[in-house]
Amino acid sequence: MISLNLPSIKISKHEWFTIIIAVILSRIVIYSLGLWGVSEFASGQYAEEPLLQTICRFDCVWFYRIIENGYDLAPQWLSQKNAASWAFMPLQPFLGWFFSKFSVFSDPINDARIGLIIASNIAFLISLPMTLMALKQLNFSKSSQYAAIWLLCFSPYTVYSTAGYTEPLFIALVTGVFLFSYRQQWGWVAILGLLAAITRNLGVFLVFPVLIIAIQHYGINNFLRFKTPCLKVMAAIWVIPLGFFTYMAYLYFHVGDALAFAHIQIAWGRQLTNPIHWLIYGFENGGAKLYLTIVSLLAFLLNIYLLTRKYYAEALFMFICLIIPLFSSLNAMPRYAFGLYPTFLGLLLFIERYPNAKTPMLCAFSAASTFIAIGFYSHIFFTV
Repeated sequence: MISLNLPSIKISKHEWFTIIIAVILSRIVIYSLGLWGVSEFASGQYAEEPLLQTICRFDCVWFYRIIENGYDLAPQWLSQKNAASWAFMPLQPFLGWFFSKFSVFSDPINDARIGLIIASNIAFLISLPMTLMALKQLNFSKSSQYAAIWLLCFSPYTVYSTAGYTEPLFIALVTGVFLFSYRQQWGWVAILGLLAAITRNLGVFLVFPVLIIAIQHYGINNFLRFKTPCLKVMAAIWVIPLGFFTYMAYLYFHVGDALAFAHIQIAWGRQLTNPIHWLIYGFENGGAKLYLTIVSLLAFLLNIYLLTRKYYAEALFMFICLIIPLFSSLNAMPRYAFGLYPTFLGLLLFIERYPNAKTPMLCAFSAASTFIAIGFYSHIFFTV
């Protein structure tokens, strides 16, 4: 799967042009059609919300609360006043705060909202060349590389790259970790892995695919003998969780619970249960829950496909990022799936083998992306 050589991953002018055009076009389509859908289909207060409030909603609200007030000292949000901001990792709020300094608004909340929206759009732009370089490293065809640009830009849940969410940042950082692992550049693996783990807590599990890829490079015997390249890998593996553990230490001193980010999940109805329970629950209840169940099962099938193609590191990370959320709820499972580099890698492996699937997949994704954008901007919960 992984060559010890270092093929060129340089992006050509034409590829950069395609990336820029695809990003601009996708922003125009998602913002314009999504917001048009709000005016046509939303009802009540959601049809009359200000523009930035319409775009920056759900998780984005938590991020701008962190920017404005810091992390909560005690639960105080949602209808039962039992939710707190501890569940949200600090990197996205930090970037939102940084970009809010460039806002033209005088209202601090709108400054934070626009900062978060800028951060997610910039992260999305970075994720495209990062993915393209990873595909070049893995010797994908030119056709598949260009398909990747459009699949990312019009993936069903690309609306989150417009709305201040962590998904585009997580894709960019995780893709970078895999790319530099392929290329044995362990310093970059350490830095990007550390940042991924303070973007989403599941990023801490990047230590496992990094170790697998390193063993594929060097062999298990070199690790047992502590050869020099393997020491660099081990150093990177130690660095990746440092930011996450620092956040846990902060929570301990801030609220007295290092695991507050996990314990507060109960406020959103997340309780640890057998994942099979949630899948059965989706089939029994139908509607949006059935949709979430079907997409979850398709994601696991794609995960198995990665495994059959011998992408063991990518398959393991994808499985971890799917199964851990599914222990507590079906909610947000499609968003989690489409916020992963291995998901797109699996789709592109399928396209590489079955080229005729490319156009139907792009058409289906484009239609789904606008539909979900309308639902998200209209405050429809199944899109969360």
